[in-house]
Amino acid sequence: MKGNNRILIFTSLGHFINDSFLVLFPVLSMYYLSLGINATAIGILGAVYNFLSGFLGAPIGRISDRTGKHAELMFMGFLLIFLSGIFFILSFFTSGLLIKYVTVSIASLFLGSGLAFYHPLGGAILQLSYDKDEAPKALGINGSMGSLGRAIAPYVLVVLFDDLGVSKGLFAVSIVTLMLSFITYYGLKEFSFKQEKNLVHEGEMASLKPYMYILLPLTVIIFVRSMFIAGVQLFAPTYLFELYKSHYVAGVFLTISYATAIIGQPYFGRLTSQKGGRFVVILTTSLSTVFYLIFVYLKNYYVQLLSFALFAFFAFSGFPNLLGYVSQVVDKKVFARANGVVWSYGNMLGGALGMIIGGPIAGSFGFFYAMLTYGMLGVVSSLLLIFLPKTRKVETEPLSVK
Repeated sequence: MKGNNRILIFTSLGHFINDSFLVLFPVLSMYYLSLGINATAIGILGAVYNFLSGFLGAPIGRISDRTGKHAELMFMGFLLIFLSGIFFILSFFTSGLLIKYVTVSIASLFLGSGLAFYHPLGGAILQLSYDKDEAPKALGINGSMGSLGRAIAPYVLVVLFDDLGVSKGLFAVSIVTLMLSFITYYGLKEFSFKQEKNLVHEGEMASLKPYMYILLPLTVIIFVRSMFIAGVQLFAPTYLFELYKSHYVAGVFLTISYATAIIGQPYFGRLTSQKGGRFVVILTTSLSTVFYLIFVYLKNYYVQLLSFALFAFFAFSGFPNLLGYVSQVVDKKVFARANGVVWSYGNMLGGALGMIIGGPIAGSFGFFYAMLTYGMLGVVSSLLLIFLPKTRKVETEPLSVK
């Protein structure tokens, strides 16, 4: 198997693992509400793992840029995700509400720490393995596997939880996750992604300052956009359960909708290569907002399913689009750190803040008004697109992988 093909296959498996767990807590929230954990607490706990992912992503990028140990760091992240599953299981064995809060909080800390690893690392591996024209396409194919994980996870989790019970179902998922993590690590460990000495001298790291003209406005826009998208992702299962009074219906609805991104990610990866990242950021941000507002306002099941599916098609394009855009405008010496800035500070921290604000609104006024608030944030992120620079300054070259 050729090096690049093998890298694409095993990083895609890693993306599948990682994004399957992005929807774990939103699905669990339907069950936690019945155990007495309120909407405000769910929002705060959801924000915990996003905050951690946001703060840890850039330092992880710096370590990987310096050491080249992308596979080892990625495996470490998967182990933390596995541990989060164990603590989520424990929360269903405890009887007191306080102890439930403690175990869920610990689980959220492990989940947030674990989810911080994949995107800056997986993105950097692919950016370093392909040139700037091919990297967005590879990121799109890779991202489709993440979308596959996010799409099937709601249905699989709901079926397992309702048939086996939450604790047994989650234990089965955690064991499978651990096995797939080992496979991913062994598939990537023989490759070295360390930069050559003429690129990074001993004790020195290339600066991000020449690229802040575009990284800063892009990160601000993605911050607000992620407040919108991550908040929707957290509260959509509970909102749908409130509308249709069925865990199963909510799970099927989300699986069908999220499945659109399986096609969307490679499509937007190719489009980023052809039209440029700026064009695709504008397209996906504005259209995801339009279709989401249709979903909120029109209360027909089939209209909501179609509009939410189209929302997901455009909204969950970030991996090939954002990181493909980054690979077009920064040098390879700073790929992982630039990814960390845009993905962690913009995408994850923005998502964390979005999760926090939704809980109190849902608790005080109802889930409809929380979902409407997220639509307004989508409008704001669309208006901010006018500040995204048109210029590109840096040509990048692929790093040889050994």
